[in-house]
Amino acid sequence: MIYSQELKDRTFKAYGDDIGSGMVRRHELEEKVLAYYRRTTPSLQEYYSRYTPEWDAFYSSEHLPDMAFLQFLKQMRSAFKKRYELSELNIDYYISQMEGCSLLKGEATQTKEFFLDKWHQLLTRKEYDYQYMHIDSLCESFDLLVKKHGQQSGNHLLGSRMEWLLHNYPDLYRKMLPFEQVMKRNPAIRQLAQLLGRKQREPLKYDSLSGVDKKMLIRHSPHSDITGVTLGNDLNSLLPIEYCYLADDSLRAVFMERYAEKRLQLFDYKSKEADPVKNDKQKVSGQGPYIICVDTSGSMQGDREILSKSAILAIAQLTEKTHRKCYVINFSDEAVALLVEDLSRDMPKLAEFLNKSFNGGTDVEPALREAAHIINGNDFRESDIVLISDFEMPPLSKDLKEQIRVMKRRKTSFFALSFGNQPEMEYLNLCDRYWEM
Repeated sequence: MIYSQELKDRTFKAYGDDIGSGMVRRHELEEKVLAYYRRTTPSLQEYYSRYTPEWDAFYSSEHLPDMAFLQFLKQMRSAFKKRYELSELNIDYYISQMEGCSLLKGEATQTKEFFLDKWHQLLTRKEYDYQYMHIDSLCESFDLLVKKHGQQSGNHLLGSRMEWLLHNYPDLYRKMLPFEQVMKRNPAIRQLAQLLGRKQREPLKYDSLSGVDKKMLIRHSPHSDITGVTLGNDLNSLLPIEYCYLADDSLRAVFMERYAEKRLQLFDYKSKEADPVKNDKQKVSGQGPYIICVDTSGSMQGDREILSKSAILAIAQLTEKTHRKCYVINFSDEAVALLVEDLSRDMPKLAEFLNKSFNGGTDVEPALREAAHIINGNDFRESDIVLISDFEMPPLSKDLKEQIRVMKRRKTSFFALSFGNQPEMEYLNLCDRYWEM
């Protein structure tokens, strides 16, 4: 309990400003703390047992008769001198006191009780201090606290939401820095992101099946591939000793406390069951997704590529604020779609996409057909399609014009970032607004 609370207190104190600014979500930090706690708490068991021999000596001696206790002190004299400073426990003083005591007056018994009380206090304090040193060491080794201390000493990258989402991928984050910096500086990208972020017309709803995977609904039969012992609160995997705690009225409270802290002793298995269904429901938007059709042809290399990727990053980050999905469809000779639904989970694959080079030919029609398929196939309404290209390509076909009319009847809005010197205006004219980059 001390370790759990200490770890939480240090972490939330270190990241207090980041939570306030929205760079880190509270639940994300709690999940990281809990995962580290579960992984490291078994190591405390080693520190519980360091003083076991001395505790055994204490409990075996406290019921000895006075003369036998005196002999015990004499036998253990050198051991006490090694373990305790003279200012802490003067073993020679207690031996001399007991040797000079009158047995008839019970003075030896009184001296024995004084010694046992002193020894118990010192041993308890030593064990607590030793365990707390390990707790302190575990807290200092927590990667998030190590990272934060590095930031405070000046050894850090640009502090941002993206840095948090990619803190386990520092090399990937360094590659993403140019896109984040351009995203914040470029006025057209900022205006586009602000416009899309303000288009939330419907109140957020709760997804009744959020977090539910078909596989999660299956409960398997008991495991048979036992590999060892672990800690947790799976009642189907308890060691027999834990059932003894549960059955004993005087020990049931200890069982319930360890159950709440997930510290019950369990059989560990090679095969793992899927996580249980989450009860917490996620907010979802009633609006359709952001669909970004980005031209990845060779003509978009260089500064155009950096601006395009910066715009994609800015729009993808809106998914957290608006709870809308984001599809990125890159087109050159064919269209390939990437879905960003949960930014914290999907940021690595988005970063991987943004680090790919642009090359190939230009054909926007497959991308627009894929966008139409997404909108019509899922009955999405009030979606936003953002076209990013130089638009130096043939006009729209009749079939595609009809598909665009269908999308617009579903209140789909079109926007564009145009990089061409002589763009085909038919594409730009269908947009609600476009920016010449």
